Amino acid sequence: MLLAFALVGLTAACSREPSEEKLRAQATSPVANSRREVEEQKIRTLIERLTAVEGLEHVLTRFADSCAKPYNGSVFESNRSPYALTCSMQADVYFGVRGDITDVLPRVRAANIAAWGLQDDEGHDLPHAAGTITYALTYHRDHGRFPDGSLMSEPQLEAPGLRMDWDRPDLPLHYRIEDPTPCPEAGSDGIYQRCSTVPKTAMSMTAARARYGTVLSLSFDHWGSTAYHYFTVPRRK
Repeated sequence: MLLAFALVGLTAACSREPSEEKLRAQATSPVANSRREVEEQKIRTLIERLTAVEGLEHVLTRFADSCAKPYNGSVFESNRSPYALTCSMQADVYFGVRGDITDVLPRVRAANIAAWGLQDDEGHDLPHAAGTITYALTYHRDHGRFPDGSLMSEPQLEAPGLRMDWDRPDLPLHYRIEDPTPCPEAGSDGIYQRCSTVPKTAMSMTAARARYGTVLSLSFDHWGSTAYHYFTVPRRK
């Protein structure tokens, strides 16, 4: 009996869900498109500023923008999303590094792309704070080890919604930038979807590594970014 009531409640809830046609119309509405343009311009502006850094040469940009119905779990779970639709953007940008990474990182700092890691009130990196350029430079200078010989944590740069990383094949914590996931076929998933790579026939990370020696990536992560859930449709109660 209780299961029957639960199924009746689930059926009623599902009947209140907007159709995919209506959600698709909302995902392409003037309001959604306006917010989409703002967020995309923010991303492309940061990419342009990083591309202008001496010692970095653009290899590939993978840009993705999608709107979908959030996962709400099963009828027995209580994690229903407050949204009927969410739209988010993500981008991964790859660069070849001309010269030594320790020469390029200070120029990345000078470009003021982001406040990387924890900083004090005057904008200086906090001592020993991971995620900062100071820490990354120390990591390379000391070959990834503290004075007692123990391993230092990864030196990737972090800022709200951003993460920067690079090849470190000759250091204790080996790391190589991998090729991006190919864009899915058009219309294969979601209510709204855009995905592109520029250039379309870009070289692989292996080829870029052979040409430049080091590959660096900038990822626009969902968490902490205004591009995450830049447009949402509330669920009707």
